[in-house]
Amino acid sequence: RCSPFAAHLYDAEDANTPVRMLPGLCPDYCTDFWKRCRSTLSLLTGDQRTMDLESDRERFCGYLVLRDPEYCYPNVLSSNRLNANLGAVRADPEGCLQICLKEVANRLRNPVAMLHAADGTHRFFIAEQVGLVWAYLANGSKVSRPFLNLTEAVLTSPWLGDERGFLGLAFHPSFKRNGKVYVYYSILSRKAERIRISEFQLLPSNVNALDHTSERSEGQRL
Repeated sequence: RCSPFAAHLYDAEDANTPVRMLPGLCPDYCTDFWKRCRSTLSLLTGDQRTMDLESDRERFCGYLVLRDPEYCYPNVLSSNRLNANLGAVRADPEGCLQICLKEVANRLRNPVAMLHAADGTHRFFIAEQVGLVWAYLANGSKVSRPFLNLTEAVLTSPWLGDERGFLGLAFHPSFKRNGKVYVYYSILSRKAERIRISEFQLLPSNVNALDHTSERSEGQRL
């Protein structure tokens, strides 16, 4: 069942911790799981590190246990303090109570924006800080060619915490009719760091790509 506290269970709020393939378990539950159900691990995860620890209970639980007594599984489902104010929300047919997390894209480099064009196609678009924008079709598949590629123009670096780069994306309210898209990104101009706000238009021959030669822009010094 999905949980509104999924980010806690998977320790997803701290970018410096490894990605969990299984939710964080409460100590007693982990011991019980190891004794009764560890044979099912291969059905739950393909994480080799978890599989390698299967035979050693102490190391296995040391890896999977979430020390917070309220947010670990299954305590998080029965905590009155956490669940009392969720409101009168009924479960949907899949058993989700409030917010369910579903992966829709991966292998991205610091994504900074995700939005749709409100044009009836049910596509969504994801922008990466390095200057790439990708289009995803209604069935979830990623278009192989970038919707926009500004990697040669965008000013950024591999340094963790660098706030420069491709920073914003917006579709014109009449995008379905005029094909206009607006972007906001960092550039280096005459040895000065600047912000560029640009307008692009769709390629007439491809609704999943912008015409890079159509850029109209304004620059502002930082």
